[in-house]
Amino acid sequence: MESIILIGFMGAGKTTISREVANLLNCQRVDMDDVLVERIGSISQYFEKHGEASFRQHETELLKEAITQKSVIATGGGVIMQEENQQVLADKKVIYLKADPEILIDRIRNDEENIRPNASNKDDSEIKHLFYSRERYYEQLAKITVDTTHRCPKEIAQEIIQHLA
Repeated sequence: MESIILIGFMGAGKTTISREVANLLNCQRVDMDDVLVERIGSISQYFEKHGEASFRQHETELLKEAITQKSVIATGGGVIMQEENQQVLADKKVIYLKADPEILIDRIRNDEENIRPNASNKDDSEIKHLFYSRERYYEQLAKITVDTTHRCPKEIAQEIIQHLA
């Protein structure tokens, strides 16, 4: 099995859907944000202390490592912004989990577990602007696009598996 890489904006469901897909395929799962927290500590604190560029270097190293593990990978929302990562993902099974920006903002604002450094200090229009600045990269890199708006995780995971079959 080749790695399956889930990309998408914050709140698109990458963590949840990666768990569902990995369970259905009975394979390993890598949540890049979780691994980065284990390695560097709190992402928001790391952003504050070392800046986004330093964080993105850690993210790129982890992406290169994770794709060799034949697993379902939940990436961070900004992983697609680095040219090096775009090259790494160019020939991989990349699935874009897409959702309406209003839904994404609602999910981000109501997520009590994840504090997102690129959203916590921004108003809704700034988050939308960030989404639109990334959207074309998600679309360009994706081999498959799956809409997660108003859908349950099991249904989304089953659609992904059908596309991959």
